[in-house]
Amino acid sequence: MDKRLFDKSSNFFKKEGFYVILFVCLCIVATVAAITARNSKSVTKPPVVQETTETNLAANNTDGQTTEIPNATQVKNDTNISVPKNGSDSTAVSQTVDYTFVKPVEGTKATTYNTGLVKCETIGTYKTNNGIEIVAKVDSPVYSVLDGKVEAIHNDGTELGQYIIIDHQNGLKTVYANLKEDVKVKVGDTVKKSQVIGAVGKTRGSYSNEYYGDHLHFEVMKDNQYVNPAKYVTYSPLEKN
Repeated sequence: MDKRLFDKSSNFFKKEGFYVILFVCLCIVATVAAITARNSKSVTKPPVVQETTETNLAANNTDGQTTEIPNATQVKNDTNISVPKNGSDSTAVSQTVDYTFVKPVEGTKATTYNTGLVKCETIGTYKTNNGIEIVAKVDSPVYSVLDGKVEAIHNDGTELGQYIIIDHQNGLKTVYANLKEDVKVKVGDTVKKSQVIGAVGKTRGSYSNEYYGDHLHFEVMKDNQYVNPAKYVTYSPLEKN
């Protein structure tokens, strides 16, 4: 009896053991799958970084305050900056040239400007006279009427004698004639207004015996054309005896 019961039990376990083992394996597999699924759901996602640009900050800044941006260079508008126009240097200053003459010599006017022929008493003939004669004693100082640059110094001994030409730019030049030979400047010198450039002399041979006597011959040229010196300088006329 006991042997038969033992044999039946042995057969039962042999037949059902396979299914038990299979069931246990399935349970293990299901448990592992459940744990894996739960772990995959609990993975922490990386935080989303919100990028804020300088443009968006400026757009949202409606109260006129400056927004400080870490690790960024801020450029501030400077309302005191002066922008030069037409590409010019901002430090350049416009200067007005002074064309008000000083008198080239102290004296009185003996002749008026004349574009025609004028009688020259010394040599008894008519000549052109492109300037005016200003009566002044020999050795009287002669001045540059404006700032300028000495263009020429020469002595022709006749029409002009010892003379100096000064260029004042913008097409304006002045001529000082009948000077003493020891002039105070040389060609290329820059001279200032009222600077002494020489002295009245007796080097103008063709006019050495005129009724008005010692004098400075003074001429003005504009764009290489002779013009009336009376437009630039005023003298009282010489009273004839």
